[in-house]
Amino acid sequence: NGRCDVIVELEPWEYEHASHVGIGRVTANWGVQDAAHYEKSRMQDDRTASVAGAICELAVAKHTNQFWSGSVWPRSAHDTYKHLPDVGANIEVRRVRTGKKVAVRERDTGRGLELWAARAVEPEFRSVDVLGYLPYDTAWEWADSSSFDGTRYLPIVHLVCP
Repeated sequence: NGRCDVIVELEPWEYEHASHVGIGRVTANWGVQDAAHYEKSRMQDDRTASVAGAICELAVAKHTNQFWSGSVWPRSAHDTYKHLPDVGANIEVRRVRTGKKVAVRERDTGRGLELWAARAVEPEFRSVDVLGYLPYDTAWEWADSSSFDGTRYLPIVHLVCP
């Protein structure tokens, strides 16, 4: 298990719903190119990554007993919806796949958000390891710089256990 040993087990209908949302996110952006700075060698296929990300969002919502919209929109509508949090009124969920750090984006600072990190347990993603959380602005302040403009990486040891 992870640092906090908070494992959220999904019910079959939760798993199916989050998987459907993840697939919807892929098909809504079918044919859209990845950003130029993405390193393909370090990436999972879009379907796997999108489903795992949606499953992490649902698991955090379940753990915190907050609303999850399971929203899906094309990249062309991103500016319309980018202000909406992933869960509840103020939670941004970041999936941690293999490392011991979580990505923190500068664009999400100053909004009163919380950063929650989660790891979908491979290979089937039927459970999620909720790694912890921090106020978003604190996470940004404590995170290590990176080579990606506007992104830092926070070691998960800094997260508060839920």
